[in-house]
Amino acid sequence: MKIGIAGPISTDNIARFLGGDTSGLPRGYYGAPLLGTLIGALLQRGHRITAFTTSSDMPLNLNKPVSAEHERFKIYYCPVRPRAFRPQNGHLGRAADFFRLEREALRRAILQDAPDLIHAHWTYEFAQATIDSGLPHLVTCHDAPQVVLQHMQNAYRLVRYFMARRVLERAQKLTAVSPYLQQKLKLYAKIPVSVIPNPIPDGLPDVGAKSCNFDPTRPHIAMILNGWGRRKNPEPALRAFALLRRRIPGAELHVMGFDFGPGEKAHRWAVSNGVADGVHFHGAQPYKTLLAKLASADLLLHPSLEETFGMSVAEAMALGVPVIGGSGSGAVPWVIGKGGLVTDVKSPEAIYESMCHMIEDVVTLKRYASEARHQAISRFSSTEVATRYESHYYEILAGGRG
Repeated sequence: MKIGIAGPISTDNIARFLGGDTSGLPRGYYGAPLLGTLIGALLQRGHRITAFTTSSDMPLNLNKPVSAEHERFKIYYCPVRPRAFRPQNGHLGRAADFFRLEREALRRAILQDAPDLIHAHWTYEFAQATIDSGLPHLVTCHDAPQVVLQHMQNAYRLVRYFMARRVLERAQKLTAVSPYLQQKLKLYAKIPVSVIPNPIPDGLPDVGAKSCNFDPTRPHIAMILNGWGRRKNPEPALRAFALLRRRIPGAELHVMGFDFGPGEKAHRWAVSNGVADGVHFHGAQPYKTLLAKLASADLLLHPSLEETFGMSVAEAMALGVPVIGGSGSGAVPWVIGKGGLVTDVKSPEAIYESMCHMIEDVVTLKRYASEARHQAISRFSSTEVATRYESHYYEILAGGRG
């Protein structure tokens, strides 16, 4: 089958499929390594894959997309305007006209390649272009637009909300990455929504066994958040770690993600509030580096107030790293299952107590690590996820709508 994958794809995450030097290519769209994982799993199953993405480092006046290919993989890059609303170089901002330029460029690229089926990710420009192509398609939803708008009340998110509503009304077939998201989308979707979780890479090492040598006087805690804001909820987590440092002076917290680098928002806030002691601010990391740092942790602290899946949670679990997450944080309890603890992440004291419970009992820590690894591999492996998507692809091509 020739499958199109439309979504935010960075060149770094698909370079291994191009078989050579990718330094001359656009950088692509940062932020979704899971699409590279899915593409790899589908290639392993013998399919031909064409990817469609956007990149902000391309001239807007290109008459055709930039492409690259190797063996059974090809990728098209389309331009995207750098500003949301303000005009630049004779062009409106991309949100001012609901991403019209970007949607049209993607639609033309899709029709030029003409795959058997298009699998679009997120319910915005990639999904709209896919639907407008008229080709058989599946749209995977990764967020609830009304929830995102609730947490980020601005004009840009309002535009995205209406784009998503349009997609949910028109899509041929829909999947969501968790039961939590499935329930949220039922308010707007015109057709049933199936649940298929996000894929994690196969073959991740099991580092949970390192708890055999775990030193409770020097626990190593990781936290991965992208963006300093109310939804990601970092402040109670940093205050909770400060409480832990009073009890265990050798404890370390390693924080990764946008706004969490040296001198960035999180670091400045922690210093000004006296809770920076023992915290290492690494900032945004390449995906392989992030996984390596996560593998060195004894547990992952995930204080986000709402997740429709939680990739860092699933990746930590696959590595055998147990997780502390929010009891009311959307899909987080469903993803964690028995692979960690859920608590009130708005309360520094509740987070602190959960960390103490896990850290101060090596037997408990090892049990959570083992359960985390088992659950993640059995539920979220890329092989399992690709198999489930594949069944939907064949159903769509056979004329089914779910």
